[in-house]
Amino acid sequence: MNLKSLGQSKARELFYFFWLFVNLLLAKNTGLLDDEAYYWVYSKFPDWGYYDHPPMIAILIKAGDSLFHNELGVRIFIVLMSTLTLYLIDKLCEKRNDLLFYTLAASMFLLQIGSILAVPDLPLMFFIALYFTVFKKFLAGPNWKNSLLLGLVIACMLYSKYHGILIVFFTLMANPSLFKKWQTYLAATVSLLLFLPHIIWQLAHGLPSVNYHLFERNATQYQFEFTLQYFVGQILLAGPLIGWLILYAAFAKKPSNDFEKTLKWTTVGIFGLFLLATFKGRSEANWTVPAFVGLIVLAHQQLVEKQQLRKWAYWFLVPSLLIVFATRIYMMADVKPASWLKKDEFHKTKEWAIAIKDSAKWMPVVFPNSYQRASQYWFYSGRPSFSLNTIQYRRSNYNFWPLEDDLQGKRVLLVYPDDLGIFTDSLPNERKPMHSKIVDSFYSHSNIFLKENIAAEIRPDKVLRARLLGNINTRFAKSNTTVFLALYAHDNDVAYCLPGKKFLALYHKDEPSSFSIDVDMSSVKPGKYRYKWAIESCIPGWPTLNSSSKELTLK
Repeated sequence: MNLKSLGQSKARELFYFFWLFVNLLLAKNTGLLDDEAYYWVYSKFPDWGYYDHPPMIAILIKAGDSLFHNELGVRIFIVLMSTLTLYLIDKLCEKRNDLLFYTLAASMFLLQIGSILAVPDLPLMFFIALYFTVFKKFLAGPNWKNSLLLGLVIACMLYSKYHGILIVFFTLMANPSLFKKWQTYLAATVSLLLFLPHIIWQLAHGLPSVNYHLFERNATQYQFEFTLQYFVGQILLAGPLIGWLILYAAFAKKPSNDFEKTLKWTTVGIFGLFLLATFKGRSEANWTVPAFVGLIVLAHQQLVEKQQLRKWAYWFLVPSLLIVFATRIYMMADVKPASWLKKDEFHKTKEWAIAIKDSAKWMPVVFPNSYQRASQYWFYSGRPSFSLNTIQYRRSNYNFWPLEDDLQGKRVLLVYPDDLGIFTDSLPNERKPMHSKIVDSFYSHSNIFLKENIAAEIRPDKVLRARLLGNINTRFAKSNTTVFLALYAHDNDVAYCLPGKKFLALYHKDEPSSFSIDVDMSSVKPGKYRYKWAIESCIPGWPTLNSSSKELTLK
């Protein structure tokens, strides 16, 4: 090894050591995001699947929480994996320019700020980087070993987040010759067998993730802001100052071999797919994270060859680092949330949780319509809590966890951000003012899931008649309970909440029960709606949400 290589090796070691140290420091001293707390609650209920995601994030948090019972415990394996992800991406770059690579990494918000967050995107990104590492060897020499490894890594991608399937899909589109190789089918078989427990879980729970992600999140009509927010979000995620440069360089890069062609297909394909998705609803900025491994490699390869473009990256390095530094300091500082931020999830959460805990005294706390607040309270107060999901919200894993039955008939404290004429008692705190209401005898039916045994249809006299099938197996349900039909005109805005003409007598049973229901539709204006079934709860006008959604047109 010559002196130049030795110097580069030492510089690389120093870079990764400093990267890991800074992220561990930030992870330990930054409050949890709402979703991080939710995934921490995942880890309390180990399972093969969850309403929103596969179980990889729960496994990692469970392992970290066994080491440290604080924010660092939640995030430690994420920080380690994000550092390894960067190292693997570094190795994927064939034409190496260490200074350029470090500059790109230091300037990207996704890598700098997102690399500490215990969310499914980070494990997914790690396994995608590992996938491309293995796939590169697979292209060079497909054999039993590489096939088995590829199948294992694909399963890990899918267990991290469903978006991993897009990497596989676009890989096959980029390399049609793979369909002729038996090793491809071996890898597919291995990944399918390893992922089978999660598929079985989905089938046993009525495919909740499929229904939610593919159908229920769609908007009823296109809004231009969906597309505009998508473009802005991608630039900021890659930037904030050089996001445009990284995106341009990656898209301009012409592949020089089959591996780079695969990176190009996956990158362009995923960005293009979620751009098209904005015409059906909102595309969250982080949904394109699977494309970022290829994006970084392609951008680096292009900028290595383009000196004039490369200068822009160096020019923006210092101001980018200043923005990142300021953001990190703000995240760690124990300050009151900034009033100009629409939502600040990092600050004063513990004080917020303790204020609610002091007000609740010995009572259980229930948060209507917020799995995030219920999870944050649980983490920072040390007391289990429950999210009561109603027609104004959506279902979550709180509909599956064994929490609701223990609350029935008990005196509980309901906590909500707004008064609304229901939650009349104020709970002041530095994070966000909250309101509460004591319910002397709590009842709800979130654990019942209703689906139509036959298709709903409109009769000429405008009465919707349906036969419903439900897991009516709760021990504490009220008899003569009203079942409602909730109609949504725009996204999650409830246009109508119509009571059934018949009432549902709920008793403890060991098997699903079916019943007929008639709903008077005469007050509903003609139009296109999404509808869901609901059952009354202890909050007047807020029945629990008890089904996935379907479309309904009244002519």
